[in-house]
Amino acid sequence: MRTGAGRFAELSSSCLCGPDRLIESVTYDSRQVTENTLFVPLLGARVDGYDFIGEAVRKGASAVLADRPLSSSVLSLCRKNRIAVLRCEDSLKAIARFSSLFILDNRHFTSVAVTGSCGKTTTKEMIKAALSSRFNVASTPGNLNSTIGLPLALLSLDEMAQWAVFEFGVDHMGEMDRLVSVFPPEYAVITNIGISHLEAFDSRDMIAREKGKIILPQTKAFVSAGCDYLPYFKSLSDNVISVENPFKKVRPLGLDGYELTLGKERFLLSGIGEHSITDASFAVAVAREAGLDDASIAQGLSSYTPLSGRGRIVRTGNLTVIEDCYNASLDSVSDAIKAISSIRWKGGKLIVLGDMRELGCESRKAHECVGLKLSRLKCNHIFLYGNEMEAAYRVLYDRGMKDSVTYTRDFDVLSSSFSRQLKAGDLVLLKGSRAMAMERLLDTVKEAG
Repeated sequence: MRTGAGRFAELSSSCLCGPDRLIESVTYDSRQVTENTLFVPLLGARVDGYDFIGEAVRKGASAVLADRPLSSSVLSLCRKNRIAVLRCEDSLKAIARFSSLFILDNRHFTSVAVTGSCGKTTTKEMIKAALSSRFNVASTPGNLNSTIGLPLALLSLDEMAQWAVFEFGVDHMGEMDRLVSVFPPEYAVITNIGISHLEAFDSRDMIAREKGKIILPQTKAFVSAGCDYLPYFKSLSDNVISVENPFKKVRPLGLDGYELTLGKERFLLSGIGEHSITDASFAVAVAREAGLDDASIAQGLSSYTPLSGRGRIVRTGNLTVIEDCYNASLDSVSDAIKAISSIRWKGGKLIVLGDMRELGCESRKAHECVGLKLSRLKCNHIFLYGNEMEAAYRVLYDRGMKDSVTYTRDFDVLSSSFSRQLKAGDLVLLKGSRAMAMERLLDTVKEAG
């Protein structure tokens, strides 16, 4: 991105005070400020970004966007360093307005948006991999998939990108409206409708209605044939495509993923669990819509590598870990349990699960369901961590499995108990919601390995 503070003020409906400085990047984080950055201070749950304006200026920021009055000392610092101060009523709305209009003026790509209760990131990465065999493809960096992060992700787009594949994360009503106003998708993928973020919605029906707003009049949407909300999504538009499994043959290879046959092409796909096949099916559907043949799609998908925290295989010493710690819902935990149970393994199997968060009134029921699934699984030991996982523990306790289950709300107790159980050759599943930070146990694994 390259623009001037004056142009930013014009597109964002803000007021420029000071010189018309060059802006080449935008950030909310003072630690990421470099030369010619527009710094946008926000009031967070733990810190106030306005306390870091001085740091941003010292690091080379050329402009500051403010929706609150600046102190006299900060104003003096900005004048001394010829900083462009942009005043607005709401910083987030100003950034969203600017990014949508800036991209509209500089649009050079075909847009794809991916939403759903789980599987968004993996599906996005597989679509990117498939398209990358023939196109220059940009995608959501990190977790910039919300109304706060999406505008920044758009402004960091490679000017050479021919396709842009972005995640749309929605956790409350009305958020999808804002996302599509910033990034109207030409193609959309709805991975599934589960009970993630149910505490912010009254029902799965409300979740489906919110996710369905991604389907604009000009949008061609892809929905799994197995989705029970497919009829609803089809009622919204004639441009909704039911996605079936396109692979002639699917041969599981354990931790090495799958050998797939697409038309006459045979290739290897990284990723464990049957949900990987569903995600890859979306990638095939989008890539075929883009005009790619099976050979190109197979070439692209074979280059896919799971991201950290999303089913990545970590081998350390004599231990192997399935690191799936980025997030957790009933669907994704069920998939992970099914995946590890299907893997043939000579050593022991340990399962470590943290709370599934934001499930609202369905939380207890969902955790009990996890307990039922675990009760049918053959493994050496199960570790359950967090307040909500007590419901799963009670199910296992009632079924006489207390000797093979450790439950705690204390991470230090979890870590020490887990360490004592680890043996050479073990396969470990780490899974939990982001707030549980289950990846912390990787240090325990490395020490034991």
